[in-house]
Formats: sequence, structure tokens, C-alpha cells
Amino acid sequence: MGGMGSPASLGRGRPEQLIGALIPPATWRPGPAAPLVAPMLPRMGLPVDAVPEALLLDMASLDASGRFSARRLLRELGWLPGHRVDAVVVGDAVVFGGSATGRQSVGGRGELAVPASARSLTGLEYDNKVVLVAAMSQDVLVVHSRRAVARLLAEHYGRQAGKR
Repeated sequence: MGGMGSPASLGRGRPEQLIGALIPPATWRPGPAAPLVAPMLPRMGLPVDAVPEALLLDMASLDASGRFSARRLLRELGWLPGHRVDAVVVGDAVVFGGSATGRQSVGGRGELAVPASARSLTGLEYDNKVVLVAAMSQDVLVVHSRRAVARLLAEHYGRQAGKR
């Protein structure tokens, strides 16, 4: 019968043996987990360090879906159709910034869409005219409501009148 024995004789008189390749050695212990480090993403924000001459301005109208066309400013920024961007709300403005993993992209006709939540937070849903500010040094496009810009200008004019 050789060394194998019959099926009826297996397990009789011999203890079961574990297969070592499937069981890790008793001394193996997992080491401390390496800390997860998120990749550093560029911070999008208002162009506070920009010189006035480096800012480009334009106006646009939002359509019912929150889209606006800004071909000239997008071309100056180098944002061609398909370019990925993300949008964040900063104060009363929406800041778009170039991002390889952006959730949005520039449309084929040079349009961007302001997310509904951002429109609601900044009051853009009630005012379809927007003022656009492009800052090439920071690769951002800032969207302001017409009312926010009018308020800033009124404050500026008030300060100027006080200097007479």
C-alpha cells in the first residue's frame, strides 16, 4: 500500500499536521501602521498679494444653471476647454482654481458653472450679473456678485470723499 495508506487509515493514530506555508510564524507581529499623509494641494484663495495691474477684470451673466462664459479671461489663464478646476467659497466670492483632480472642467465654449451651493452661499442665485477677476500669478478666477462690488465701490467713494 505504500506510504500513503488507505483513506480509512488516515487520521488513525497520527495527529493532524498543519501546513506551515499557510500559517505565519508565531513570532510575526504587525508593526506600527505608517501615518497616512494627504498630498498637499494648492490652497485656493483670494489674490491678496496681487498687484492691481496684474488683475484682469470682466463681467458676465449667469444662466439659469449658474454657468457663465469668460473666454478672454480663461484664455489669459491658459485654461482651455477640458481644463480641470475646483471651486471654493471664500467670504462673499467664489474662487475657481486650476486642479489636476478638479471636479469641474472648462466647457467647449469657454464656460464655467458656479455650483448651486456656492451660488446660494454668496448670493449669486439672486443676482445674475457677476464681476470676474483673474489673477494669473495664483492661477485663480474669482467670481463676485454685482452687489458685492457695488458695496465695495460705495465704501471706496465714501473714503475718497472724506479725504477732501
